[in-house]
This record gives sequence, structure tokens and C-alpha cells, in this order.
Amino acid sequence: MMDQKRLHEIEARCTQESPARCRAACPFDLDVRLFMARMAEGKTGEARKLLERHLPLPGIMARICDAPCENVCLRRDLGGSVAMHGLELACMLAAGPQSRPLPLPPKRFHMAVVGAGLAGLAAAWDLSGKAYPVTVFHAGTPGQALAEAYPALYGKGGAACAKDFLVEDMEMLARRKVQFIPAELDQALLAKAAAEYEGVLVDAGAVPHLAPPCEGLDADILHWRDNICCAGWPDVTPTGHCFFSSSQQAGQGRRAAQTLERVVAGLSLTAARDKTQGPLHTDVSGIAPVPRVEPAGAVYAAEEAVAEATRCLQCQCMICVRECVYLQKYKGYPRVYARQVHNNASIVKGLHTANALINGCTLCGQCEELCPENFSMAELCLSARQDMVENGYMPPSAHEFALEDMENASGPECSLVLPDASLPPGVAPAWLFFPGCQLAASRGEQVARVYALLREKMAASVTPGVALMLSCCGIPAQWAGRAALFAEHVDKLRAAWESLGKPRIMAACSSCLAALRQALPEAGALSLWEVLDGMGLPEGPPAASAALPEVFSIHDPCTARYDGAWLAAVRRLATRAGARVEEPRITGAATACCGYGGLVWCAQPGPAAEMAAHRAAELPHAGLASCIMCRDRLAAGGKECWHLLDLLVPGSTGGDGEKKGPGLSARRANRAALRRHLLREWQGQGEPEPDKGRVLVTDEMLARLEERHILLEDVEAAVAGAEAAGHRFENLENGHVLGSWRPRQVTFWVEYQPHGDGFILHDAWCHRMVVPGSGGQEAADVINSHQCCTDGRRGGQNGGQS
Repeated sequence: MMDQKRLHEIEARCTQESPARCRAACPFDLDVRLFMARMAEGKTGEARKLLERHLPLPGIMARICDAPCENVCLRRDLGGSVAMHGLELACMLAAGPQSRPLPLPPKRFHMAVVGAGLAGLAAAWDLSGKAYPVTVFHAGTPGQALAEAYPALYGKGGAACAKDFLVEDMEMLARRKVQFIPAELDQALLAKAAAEYEGVLVDAGAVPHLAPPCEGLDADILHWRDNICCAGWPDVTPTGHCFFSSSQQAGQGRRAAQTLERVVAGLSLTAARDKTQGPLHTDVSGIAPVPRVEPAGAVYAAEEAVAEATRCLQCQCMICVRECVYLQKYKGYPRVYARQVHNNASIVKGLHTANALINGCTLCGQCEELCPENFSMAELCLSARQDMVENGYMPPSAHEFALEDMENASGPECSLVLPDASLPPGVAPAWLFFPGCQLAASRGEQVARVYALLREKMAASVTPGVALMLSCCGIPAQWAGRAALFAEHVDKLRAAWESLGKPRIMAACSSCLAALRQALPEAGALSLWEVLDGMGLPEGPPAASAALPEVFSIHDPCTARYDGAWLAAVRRLATRAGARVEEPRITGAATACCGYGGLVWCAQPGPAAEMAAHRAAELPHAGLASCIMCRDRLAAGGKECWHLLDLLVPGSTGGDGEKKGPGLSARRANRAALRRHLLREWQGQGEPEPDKGRVLVTDEMLARLEERHILLEDVEAAVAGAEAAGHRFENLENGHVLGSWRPRQVTFWVEYQPHGDGFILHDAWCHRMVVPGSGGQEAADVINSHQCCTDGRRGGQNGGQS
């Protein structure tokens, strides 16, 4: 299970919760985005309440703030920074006070402030707000030093600027029970204050002769000695000229006040003080400049303030979320999802919603590529799946059908290891063609023609010989988090590869290529496209090229996003075949998944279809894919999409970008048919064709079975099983029969009707859990299994298959 340290490391990569640049630049941690949102809505009262909550001396700061947030505003080069200072002042002038001091019991520690400058009064504001008794020693009248330092407190503007915020804030300090005592501000007073008060702040701006040089103090802590802190130095320019930065002055006062609290409480002055986070990444590409709204008078009028506040970009990251249907589905962002995944692993029975989150990721890696900090939902979700499998918490229904399909593709009915019989005895082939189980299922004739082409072209080469292997690469097991099953499958592949003499592998599927490179690195696997490109194929546009779309939008498979050789070879081959290809907005390393990856097509078919539709909408022209599942999934949603082999091997089955790919039942039958064809063609071995089924199924019914992940062979077996075992009930009104059959941890229900020597199927369902009383199971075993399948993470979802 992921520990807290690892969780925080992963979380830290997502900057969505990091403060915006403007907030990070504000010494008072003001949420400028929220302030701008309230001003844009015309809610000046709520906006002022926000200022009062965050700013010390909010009225004074509204007059004199130098607005460091404006220096980092991302609007700066897009029409000018948003006028935070002007809007802050307009807000304070337009709305009256929104809050009042809370009646808190006084704390027992007394604080003294020596000097009534901006830093000293800011510290007094914060400390008194926390119920510390505060005494301010000052020269002249209480606000005199501040008024002399900042003439802008009485700036021009006539009636529009008539509020005296100095008086208003000084009155608020009095209501907070801050005492003001005129005194001679000298060393004797400082010594007396240090002896009589638990904490003392020296305002270096008001009494520079009492303060040490700022260089000698930690700028984040501002502790001088014993129980004394200092704050409020002027900011010194490189030329040595001094000027007072109001925000820095007041910000130092706040930090010094925080240190004094730790001093009097006997706490560490440094622990947990650094709360800096990585910067919030905000993509401003494509955002049009909007000129800054300047007020007609001295202060923004209400309409002007709304217009200017509306210019705020409301900065956020969400780069990955904007592009990913999966991340959008759960209404959050990766940092939130990381916590949910970790919580799911920490709770004994887990969370049903978190299971869906974990199994909804295609593991495609697009988020990691788009994220400036390389946050990987794939890493997070795959590790969670592995953990759930290891602890027995993964719902069997989530990936069971896909794993059964992997087993079938690698089983005796569909798999094949075909040596190159043209080679002399004892000579190993130089190459092994690995088309992958999905290309074999969708384009068997093309696989056979490509293999024949490879045999022909390689026969006279310096490295002759091409063997062939029909099998699944095992990546469904890896995607399902079943590391042990993947390792077991890899061992079988390795044994078959070694039996052929360890030839170099060429793969036509990017997922296969990724799995083989991981499992058999010594095989030096590369893509079929690189081999064909190296042969100079095709040698020119085929005659059928005139029937191709005028322009293709190329779609790259997500498992090849970092395989530059694959991507380049595909483009060269397509161009030589007479295709004109254009890159869509998101392409190459940033390409989006079609919804097949990570077994989402099996665990969550609905979201997987949404992913395919989203990707299809991103392709302005007919698609051109080098992955057959990408091609078939896009075509299934109505997008014209061609496979690269349609251009390279024209005239074969396929070759129509609008034709949908085969369904689940047909895919299995096609794999078996390809195996029989290759055995006949290359080894002269004939195998009998499978018997035609006895169950009649309409096209509409077949589509319904596909949605439910029910195969025709399972329907045939369910009807035969129900008839043979007697697990059937007859409806006397319509003559329909309802039967059940449980060959493994899935129960099939079929509604059918005898018809001559066969049956007509009216409906079918399946439950990927144990159903008591079905299939002849012992009652006790069934009940125990059913309980196991329905407690929290061990069940609770049946993969949309009931």
C-alpha cells in the first residue's frame, strides 16, 4: 500500500492547489482570484469581507498598497495586469465595514510594539485580533508616523476618495483594545518593554535607531534576540536609495507577529514555517489580449470595476483535465484523485466510487506528458490495481472478460508458432513477426498478406528468415494489475521465442511492442513499420490510392507516444503510399487514448466510448491510425478512420475507413480462422472448420450481446447447458425458455425458444459473480462465493454486465 510519504511526493506534482502567482506574491496570502470574482459579480460587500479577512489595516493598505501581485499577473503581456490596487481601493470605498471584532477572552501573554509605523501597526492588528493584549509605544499622535511616511493616505480624488481610512483603522485598533502610549522611543524604553512584556516588536521603519541591520536577521522569522523581533526596514535599491514598500513593510509586521506568538509559547521558530508550494502552472496560449480598463475618474466606478475585474484569467492549471475525458468525469483533478486512491487502499473494504476511479484510467500517460510536473495518473492507478489484486480487493468483474479474451488469444484455438520452413535445418530465422491478437482478430487477411510479403522480401536478404507468432502479448494482465499472471504469460512467450532461436521481433501493435520490450528486452523488438520503411515499401502509391480521402488526420497510438521511430516510420510510409497527412491539435507525444488502453473498454464501456468520441472530434479529417484498436474504436463511433495497412496492402479485407470493425464474437472467430489459414498455407495442415451454431441471433440481438460482453459461443453453450442439465424454466404463455449456465465465475442467463433443430435467442444476460442456485453448484459453496463477491471492494460492481 502506498505510504504517506509517497502519496505526498505524488500529490506535490499536481500544482492545481498551489496559489496563483498573484496570491503567492501577496505578503498577506490574499486570494486575489476570489476577490476578482466577487468584484466581477458586482458583490463589493463580499469582496470587502475578503479584504478584511486577509489584510491588516485593510483601509490603509487599500490606499497605499504597492500591489506586488500586479507585477506577476499573467495579464501583464495580454493587455496589462489587472488593476488590483485600483479595484481594492474602489471596493473599500464602495462598501462599508463587513466584520467586527470577535469577543475573545484575552490571552495571558502581553505584547509591546515600539514604534507606530506600518509594520508595528500591522503586527498590533494581527496580535490583537487573536486576543493578545497589545501596547503600542509611539511618538507624537498615534497615527502621525504613518501619515508622515505615506502622504498617499490623503490622496487626491475629491468626494470619491473622501473616506479617512487612517482614522477608520485606528478606531478599529482601539476597539480591539490596543493601547497607545506616547513615550520617548529610546534604548531605555526598549529594555523596559523587554523586561515587562512577554514579546516585543521593534518597528525599524519608525525607530531605525533602535533596530539592528536587516541583513543580520532571518527574513522569514525576523527574530532579533531573546523576546524581541524586528520588522519594517525600508527596501534598499542597488543605488542605495531607500524607499518604503508598503506591502513589504506590513508583511514583515505580520511575520514578526507570528514569530512572537511562538516565542511566548516556547515553540520552535522555524518548524513548519516554510509553506511554499510549487508554482501554479497556467497555460495562456490562445488567450487574446484585452486592454486594461482605466477609470474615467480618480476611482473605478461600479461598472468600470466589474469590467476590469472580469479581465482576471482566474488562473488555474487543469492542463491535463481539459484534455482527458477520464479526469473530467470525476469533477476533480489529479491531486484530489491521489488522495481518493490512497484512502481507498487505507480503508478495509474500500470505496465503490474509488474502484471506478482506479479502473477508469486508460494508463495512457497523456496527463504525465501534458503536466509541467509530470504527474502520472497511470502510475497511481496501476499501483492501486496491483495493490487491490494482491490483497484480494479487486472486483473480479472489472477485467475478467478481457483476461478471458487474452487467454483465448493465447490458447490452442487461436495461438500459433510458425517457423520459417524455407530455411535449412538448424538455421534460426532472423525475424519473428508478432502481429498481435487484435490485428489478427480484425484484419486476418492483411496479417497473412504482410507475412507473405515479409517472407518474400527477406528471402534474399543478408538476414533471411521470418517466423510468425500468433498470441496475445500479455499486456491485459499488466493493465489489470495482475503482475503474477503477466509474468506467467511472459514466461510462455519467452519459451516460444527461444524455441525459434531467439529471432529479433517486429510487432505491428504498439501495446505489444511496449510489453515485449519490457518482457524480452534482449529480443530488440521494433515496429513492423520500421522494418517496412527500411525495405523502402511501398515502392509507390498503389492504384487504389485515388480512392483515399484527400487529407488524413493522423492519430498516434498512446502506447507509442514516446516511440519516435514508430511515429516517423508511419508518416513516411503513409506519404509514400500516396496519403496526405496532417497533424491534429494533440498529436505525437501528447496524443489521446481511444479508450482501449488500461482495459477501460471492458471495465467501463460507457466512459471508454466517450473517450473515443472525444478523440474523433479532435480529428478534422478522416483518421489514419497505426493501431488497429484505435482504428476500430474510432470507426465504431462513426468516425471515418483507416488503418495504415489499408494503404500498404490495398484490396484486402478492410480498406474502407467507414466500415466498423468486427464485434467481440467475430474477433475470436477471426483469430481462429487466421490460425487455420496460416497452417494450411505454410505447413499444409488442414483443420476442420467449426460447426455452425444452432442458436439463431438477429443483428439487433447480436449488438445487445456485444454491449453486455456476451459471446455467441457462450450463448450456444448456455442453451446447450440449460437443456442438458435441466436448469430451465418454461413460460407457458409464450413458449419461451429461461435457462442458466455457469461454466466459471460468470453466470449466463438465456431466454430462447426451440425452432426446428435449433433455437431462437430472445435475450441473454450475464452476471460476473456467483448467483445462488444456478449452474448446479453446491449451495454452500455458492453462498460463500456470493458473499465474497459482494463485500466492499471484492464485489459491488459487475462491470456493467448484468
